[in-house]
Amino acid sequence: MNRYDLHCHMLPGIDDGPERLEDALAMAQVAAADGTRVVVATPHGSQVEEQGGREALIQRIALFNHELHAQGTELEVAVGTEYLLNLELLEIVERGKAICLNGSHYVLVEIDFFQYPNYVEQAMFQMQVLGFTPVLAHPERQATIQRKPDLLARLVERGVISQITGGSLLGQFGREARKSAEQLLKRNLVHLLASDGHSPGPYRPPVLSEAIRSLERLVGEEATQLLSQENPYAIAHDWKVRLPEPKPRRRKFPRLGRR
Repeated sequence: MNRYDLHCHMLPGIDDGPERLEDALAMAQVAAADGTRVVVATPHGSQVEEQGGREALIQRIALFNHELHAQGTELEVAVGTEYLLNLELLEIVERGKAICLNGSHYVLVEIDFFQYPNYVEQAMFQMQVLGFTPVLAHPERQATIQRKPDLLARLVERGVISQITGGSLLGQFGREARKSAEQLLKRNLVHLLASDGHSPGPYRPPVLSEAIRSLERLVGEEATQLLSQENPYAIAHDWKVRLPEPKPRRRKFPRLGRR
């Protein structure tokens, strides 16, 4: 199964990803060399709207794919957007204007890194009522979730998809993000891994192989396959995803006292 990276800021000159086409093409080469075959480009929603909306984004990606093919890079770039979860997003979803991941019903959203709005659960629920499934980006980097992982547990119980960033497992976003990622994984609160790449390197490149090796050490081969291959593929094809199977708890027997 080809590797899909569902969260990546690869398009040039649209948000805080690469500014120049040359850097974006270099990013694509890095991703392809690392084993990724399909990247869903996810520029920030506000910048997408400022630069022409859905149709302009589709055209931008088509031109970028043409450049990739011209230089022989074995990578396909698909359409997506990363939205900040707020009340304005609900209006976009209600009007049918949300740009989903590769045309699926999955919508990539992020929560403010420092504030956890009191409308998060209701907003997620409203999106689901409208027929969309929210995919929450990098919850391990959200300060409130780091302190209170049960907030994410409640969302996951209600059908929200959880996506952690590979760099978090490698300590690229600090000790707290790494600790949170590991905790969420051990609690089976993560559905998929993505790069959230922003540059060809060295900072935030679109690579996943090293993070996948770290993931395997944490959760094992079967869960790693699910989070890094099967679920990203499923989302990109608008299929249902699943969580890793809970591991049976090891029974602890009381220590016998000495006579």
